[in-house]
Amino acid sequence: MTMLTPEDKVRVNVTERRLVRRILQYWLDKAGEQAFPALSDIDPKELRGDWHWCFVIDQLRDHPFPIFSYMGAEVGKYSRILLSGHDDWSKSVLDKATIHYGQVLERRDAVLIEEKLLRFDGKEIAFRAVLLPLSDDGENITQILGAANGKILGEETSGNAV
Repeated sequence: MTMLTPEDKVRVNVTERRLVRRILQYWLDKAGEQAFPALSDIDPKELRGDWHWCFVIDQLRDHPFPIFSYMGAEVGKYSRILLSGHDDWSKSVLDKATIHYGQVLERRDAVLIEEKLLRFDGKEIAFRAVLLPLSDDGENITQILGAANGKILGEETSGNAV
């Protein structure tokens, strides 16, 4: 897992191929001089196809686990992909994307996750996710914008998303 530092917050090339870097740059642009943008600042039309790989975790409720107020069609598929090596066999790729949301609340900053995961069928996944704090009042984190995607390693087909 990679944690961002203020020095990492540089402009991302407009031709950036990595979804998580494009979403990070969008979040930075929307924040401007503020600590965090508001959910109302996020425009799905501006994100175009990337919005399908995004999710929003609601922090207005006091729960020990993520409550989704939005989940894109593509990222939602990750809830059905189980990972190998877990005692209870209930951990999915989407769980891996959201498990670090507590760190966003604690650090009050973005968290970038880049890992190789092992699927239940033994195939390896190159996986990336980003979790980004949002604030309705500019001070308190009220939601977390996330995005995640990955690809199965070792397969020759293009676009072999998880």
